[in-house]
Amino acid sequence: MDNINRPDLPERHILLLLAVVTASAGPILLQPGWPAPGSVSGQLCAAAGTLLLLAPLLFVVMKRSGLSASPPTWFIAHVLATMLGCSLIFVHVASADWLTPPGLVLLLLVFLIVQGTLLRVVFSRGFSLLFARSSLPTGFSAPPGLDKVALQQLIDSKVSLLQRLDPNADEALFSPALKHWLRRPRLSLRYQWLAEREARLVGARAAASPELGWSRRIHMLVALGFYLGLLAHVIVVLFFAGYAAGGEPIDWWYITAWGG
Repeated sequence: MDNINRPDLPERHILLLLAVVTASAGPILLQPGWPAPGSVSGQLCAAAGTLLLLAPLLFVVMKRSGLSASPPTWFIAHVLATMLGCSLIFVHVASADWLTPPGLVLLLLVFLIVQGTLLRVVFSRGFSLLFARSSLPTGFSAPPGLDKVALQQLIDSKVSLLQRLDPNADEALFSPALKHWLRRPRLSLRYQWLAEREARLVGARAAASPELGWSRRIHMLVALGFYLGLLAHVIVVLFFAGYAAGGEPIDWWYITAWGG
């Protein structure tokens, strides 16, 4: 019953959303006469788009914290909010110069949308094969040359560390959640490192291509770069408006004009 009621965003809907955003981006960016980024409407689009683009952060928090009873619902919200937020940001930058630091931040956003779509539509099938291990040539058997003594030592180290990190957790099912990273970051990092060593030892990722193995990490690293760039842009235009204007009149709402 849980699987029947599990919300889902079909691949065709994701591709349709991407097509709509792509089709609307061209007229928005090429149409003359759109409001300047610093105009009232331009800033309102930027503010609304930025708030929507916080949905992926909420998705990560709700998923990793265990606070959400339905992570797939937050995933759907993350996809929809990102697509709509990106469209609003396109309106904000329609008459701006992309060959600037803020333009680079926007390119990171475009990369995240395209790569995220590929992850969900194309690479997700590869991930399903990895989880369905019986479909692999090795099945459930141990990989050749497995050092069982070293593996047992790793598991013993994980069990010992888990007693300090989360005594009620099961080592076979445990993965550090947000609360563990916030309360015990060093122990969480050590446990994650042991888990990575165990995965390499048993060849858990041997069946994955390099693109599949690194795709999720690349997505998260680029997302981190995007959010840091977005935060820097907001701080500069609001508090260092003089610097951002570069000697030109400041035509947007700001708090201070430092750097002029």
